[in-house]
Amino acid sequence: MNQNRIQTYINLIQELLNSPTERTDKILATNQELLDKGLLQTIIMLAQTSAEKGNQEAQELLLTLAVELSEKLEISITENTSATATPLEYLEFLTQVLQATHESKNNPQIIHPILQENLNKLDQGLVETLETWATSTLVEIKPEEAHSIAIDIVNFSNQIQEFSLGNKADNLEIAITGYKTALTVYNNASKTHHWVSIINNLGTAYLNRIYGDKSVNIEQAIETYQSALKVIDRKDSPQDWAIIQSNLGNAYSRRIEGDKAKNIEQSIIAYQRALEIITKEKFPQQWATIQNNLANTYLTRITGKVGDNIELAIDAYQKALQIIDREENSLDWAVTQSNLGNAYLNRMAENVEENIEQAIATYQQALKFINRENQPYQWANIQKNLGIVYLNRLTGKKSQNIELAITAYQQALTEITPIDRLLDWVIISINLGTAYLHRDTAEIIENIELSIAVYQQVLEVINPEQFALWWGVIQKNLGDAYSYKARENIENIIDFYQNIELAITAYKQALNIFTVESFPLECLQIYRKLGDLGFQKENWQLAIESYQVAIKLLEITQSLANTEISYKEMLAESIYMYGNIVECYVKIEEYEQALEYVEASRSRRLVELMMINDTDKNEEKPAEVEEYYDLQQQINRLNFDTTRINKPMTVGSQFSIKEIKLENQEKISLLKEKQQKNWQKIWSSDRVLAEQLQVTYLSFSDIQQLVKDRETAIIDFYSTRNNTYIFLLTQQQLTVHICPGEGIDKLQTWIHDNWLKLHAENSSEWQNKMEDFLSELSEKLELHQPIKQLNEIKELIIIPHLYLHQIPYAALPVMREKETKYLCDYFRLRILPSCQILNYCSERSLINNPRKIGIVETPITNNFYTRYECETLANMYLISPQKRLQYSQAKINNYHNFIQQLQVLHSSHISQVNLVNPLASKLKLFDGDIVLSKVFTWRLPELFDVFLSSCEINLNQTKISDDILTFASAFISAGACHVISSLWLVEDLATALFCIFYYQHHQKNNRSEAFKKAQNQLRYLTGTQLSNYKKQLEGYLEEYKKHENSEKIQQKKELLSWFCQQSLPFTHPYYWAGFISQGIS
Repeated sequence: MNQNRIQTYINLIQELLNSPTERTDKILATNQELLDKGLLQTIIMLAQTSAEKGNQEAQELLLTLAVELSEKLEISITENTSATATPLEYLEFLTQVLQATHESKNNPQIIHPILQENLNKLDQGLVETLETWATSTLVEIKPEEAHSIAIDIVNFSNQIQEFSLGNKADNLEIAITGYKTALTVYNNASKTHHWVSIINNLGTAYLNRIYGDKSVNIEQAIETYQSALKVIDRKDSPQDWAIIQSNLGNAYSRRIEGDKAKNIEQSIIAYQRALEIITKEKFPQQWATIQNNLANTYLTRITGKVGDNIELAIDAYQKALQIIDREENSLDWAVTQSNLGNAYLNRMAENVEENIEQAIATYQQALKFINRENQPYQWANIQKNLGIVYLNRLTGKKSQNIELAITAYQQALTEITPIDRLLDWVIISINLGTAYLHRDTAEIIENIELSIAVYQQVLEVINPEQFALWWGVIQKNLGDAYSYKARENIENIIDFYQNIELAITAYKQALNIFTVESFPLECLQIYRKLGDLGFQKENWQLAIESYQVAIKLLEITQSLANTEISYKEMLAESIYMYGNIVECYVKIEEYEQALEYVEASRSRRLVELMMINDTDKNEEKPAEVEEYYDLQQQINRLNFDTTRINKPMTVGSQFSIKEIKLENQEKISLLKEKQQKNWQKIWSSDRVLAEQLQVTYLSFSDIQQLVKDRETAIIDFYSTRNNTYIFLLTQQQLTVHICPGEGIDKLQTWIHDNWLKLHAENSSEWQNKMEDFLSELSEKLELHQPIKQLNEIKELIIIPHLYLHQIPYAALPVMREKETKYLCDYFRLRILPSCQILNYCSERSLINNPRKIGIVETPITNNFYTRYECETLANMYLISPQKRLQYSQAKINNYHNFIQQLQVLHSSHISQVNLVNPLASKLKLFDGDIVLSKVFTWRLPELFDVFLSSCEINLNQTKISDDILTFASAFISAGACHVISSLWLVEDLATALFCIFYYQHHQKNNRSEAFKKAQNQLRYLTGTQLSNYKKQLEGYLEEYKKHENSEKIQQKKELLSWFCQQSLPFTHPYYWAGFISQGIS
């Protein structure tokens, strides 16, 4: 055969091995010219090559294919290997080998040379000769002689089953025939050790059989083992019983028929039963072997938690290594070390860094005994896995780890070729291309080119029909490579646009494989990247269409985030999608769609807090909610099956996309349908709770309906990476003002450094610079431009973004008609996290005259006017003592029970804000704290108005998203329609006075008007007017006076006297602008 013919055979063999069984006949029909003896010879040659490399799995696959083809083509395999012997020659050889077996007492050093000299007789002819001769002979001789010959046949069968030369498929057939003929002598009635041994070996031969249907062979093995277990008594023959159980475990672990998960469980049960007899003390070597097999089974287990199964596997491998001697059984020891490394590689424990290091250590231990010369198959596998761990390594220099990964992959590819291990070769090549793509050397373009070359080399060998998943992965990676190349070649305009086009084409090809239904995570990444390319190319339509899909997928995939950290990582990758799609719509002047996406991006994850951030896992939830969560977890698990390519690409992880669609998509659809009905049921009884479980985004029409009259407008701020957009919405129109260059990178960073950071580090300096900062901010935002359009407007609803949430808008100076005033001088102001939350508040049932009013009052250090504030309110509204939680009454349990009875809550106690972890912020009560995450889980449908008279209750440092995780948002989420809170630590007398003024004005005015009047009354309160309250205030201060705080009380009195001497003591924005009104008016 010439080389071209051989290569053509090899291509056909690869196609047959990697195609579904049902396509075999079609492939053969289209390749009629290749169906000859040469094809079978090539398959056998490849099988022998695999055997020499130690790749038993590949050898068996090839031999099975050879047998199947020989039957289809009616060409004998033996015709292709050697000349067939005569019947007499078969009989003479059989007599010779059985006599040698008997006389040498089953010595392989005597028997194997005889087998090697007669390879041409190890075929179906010998099978027939053995069966005919044994059947006729054994029945004619005395039982003692029959038993002796049967023992020789069994020993010969054992030897040929282990013989490495010749045709393995024929060798196994000879062994099976030998065992079956021996069983005519040793039947189950004898229950002898010999019978058990024969049955056990016959089962093992069936398990390894190549001829016939593999699944049928495994079923025969299981049936053989089970038939033995029906006869063997555990008490009488414990060791035999245990060995059969162990082999039964092997058979179930390889079973094809039946449910895979159940088969694995049966395998584990069998191994565990075997270990009840085969103990470490009595049978250490067998015990270690079963521990190793048990560990392998745990790694493939489907039921139970993945992390728990990996831990069980690690434990079993470590037990096996306690026995396997490193010197005497170096290969077994090294293979077990390699398997242990695989377990560490896939370990789900938190300490990823430590697991990776342990995996590296075990692989390196294995390589001390497994080398390319003695075990090329195992050696290549370890090199492949070393590449994975080095590519994911967290310790050491990233650049060095990538180099180590590249070296390992290159080493693996010296043994793993597309001829004998095509799938492995594909996966390793993909990983090598990825390593090149992320290589940290000066030759950036060269590395990208190497990556592209590797990917293209694989695409020359595989096609999307045979290797759909990996073909899609390569297209996706090619898209990344061309995108990186475009970024590096940005100065060369022609190359830049060519590479962008190549990237777009590759991503679109990948989407033919990664469908939205089957691979939501991959689709999210690809559509986001397509959107980015369209954005760079200023192809706004491509960008919009891609971002639209990606944003929808973001909602689906974020439910797969099982921790807040992984959720934030996912959100960090996608946050700029919203900014970019908003900019795209602004570019094409479709402002309504831009505003819809602005609102879609806001405060989205307040709705996920119950699922992700509930710190009290033991708290009882409504049955419908528990069912909703359970259904979501089932959906997540099925989605996880479709997203396994994000995990390390290890050999054996191949799966069919068609299979996933058939098995998972129908289940997911049914679960989603059931979940939606469940949600509708929740919605009908608790709208707020339902909205927390599932977002329903607002259309532009919905948003505009929030503008209730012609005197109200919404100002919606939104910062993208480069710009800040101010959307101005009235009942008549929507306009957009752009602040170019004042985006996240510049404006938001400036606010953080000059407002939040300064406030945290030096509050006095921050207070002194407040007015200058606010004036500069107003100029940066060019507020005079949108404000001049609002001559008829009297109330503004302000929706800030990111750090703009921390701004006191009431004190923003704005020029209008050549006169500069504060924003609150022109408008009533309401501040809300999003239009969605405003919509929640607006749709709740209004209470015209709330009567269930309550006060929570706890002693606050240095806040000596709390009692004055609360007593005044109690007198104003005739609040009974039963509706006041005071001091020691204000305990955690009392607090929650108390506010469930209220329509109006005035809560006067200190808070402790946690800027690093906002959900850990605390409300300080008498006997402990209530954390913010807890409040987000509360349902308070009766509550309507909340006044949080505490310091910095609404302070939040938004970093990644626009989620405003504050107590004000939490109470709105729980059911309140209106909340007043403060941005910073307002001076306590000013706080008390503002509270009193607000409630006084609210008796005759709506909330917005009362709020504005209260601010103005405090702002313009004169020292003389304050003097009228001085005596009463000093009286309250005296009530607090104790020996240990007398000095502080004296300071408060002096400050009160100083305030009374000022013309306008509270005119500075620090005293009045920190309060904000959220919710309805």
